[in-house]
Amino acid sequence: MAQFQLGGQALIEGVMMRGPTHVGAAVRRADGTIQTRVEPFDSILKKRPYLNVFLLRGIFALVEMMRLGTDYLRWSSTLALEDEEQKRIAAGEEVQSPGKMSGLMMVLGALVAALSFVLGAFLFVVIPNFVAHFVFEPRIGNHTRLGIIALTLIEGAVKLLIFVAYVWSIGQRKQIRRLFAYHGAEHKVVYAVENNRPLTPAGARSFDTPHPRCGTGFALLTVFVGIFCYSFLPWPDNHVLRVGLRLLMLPLVAGVSYEVLKATVNPRLGALANLVITPGMWLQRLTTAHPDDEQLEVACRAMQILLEKEAPPEPIQPEGATVMVNEEEAIV
Repeated sequence: MAQFQLGGQALIEGVMMRGPTHVGAAVRRADGTIQTRVEPFDSILKKRPYLNVFLLRGIFALVEMMRLGTDYLRWSSTLALEDEEQKRIAAGEEVQSPGKMSGLMMVLGALVAALSFVLGAFLFVVIPNFVAHFVFEPRIGNHTRLGIIALTLIEGAVKLLIFVAYVWSIGQRKQIRRLFAYHGAEHKVVYAVENNRPLTPAGARSFDTPHPRCGTGFALLTVFVGIFCYSFLPWPDNHVLRVGLRLLMLPLVAGVSYEVLKATVNPRLGALANLVITPGMWLQRLTTAHPDDEQLEVACRAMQILLEKEAPPEPIQPEGATVMVNEEEAIV
């Protein structure tokens, strides 16, 4: 088995897997068949080595992974839309032409992305900061460094509560729970490959759903890294300036978080590495669910077509909590 980091994400009725040189995906269609997609992938950090520098590389790697994930989510949603159209046609209902639907999907996708950014900034930057400012600043004050650190800790605690509540609330929707089951299937299959188990539902079924190399854990880590980074900022009375400073610091927070997770691959860190990844493992109890064998079959198929395209096999060396090592940045 090749020694490289495997990553991916859940799709609509499917799973995407990523290796160092290829990406493979599989989606369950409405008729029960599995449709696959596999293509070469060259990381920007390999094509442009000058970007692979401390702190900066994490920003480019994360943007690249978001772009890749969005592309495959769009692909899986298009397949789901095609299946829904076929059902409506079979029922004698009128449907729009594919060209019109494709254009509409692109417009809606751009709108949703913009609204998601605004909503994320409001929930996880504006509200926590305003709560700390209006509720706690009158009692603590912002004229000393200790006061600013205290306000930053409170801001981070509010952000953490909102983040956990948000993840829990969206997980109550039936469609999201199914997506979380595919997320769990992805993790189980990655575990199976990492442990040299058969690439079958039976070979992956026994593994747990949380995985140390998961984007959920990275998102949670950015909350804690943000507390550290924001504690060095001033606490101006101008609300727009205060929030704007935090938004400008987001790339730095992402870059530092990337480097922290990258460092957990070092076996000498031991207990410290486990301390970093454990909260993310806990949170994954909310973002993953145990899949059924049909979902595991889809994840296995995505992994199979990926491994068929990857480099000749080399022995896997067991690692502890790993994330995005060397040039193969892969978040599960």
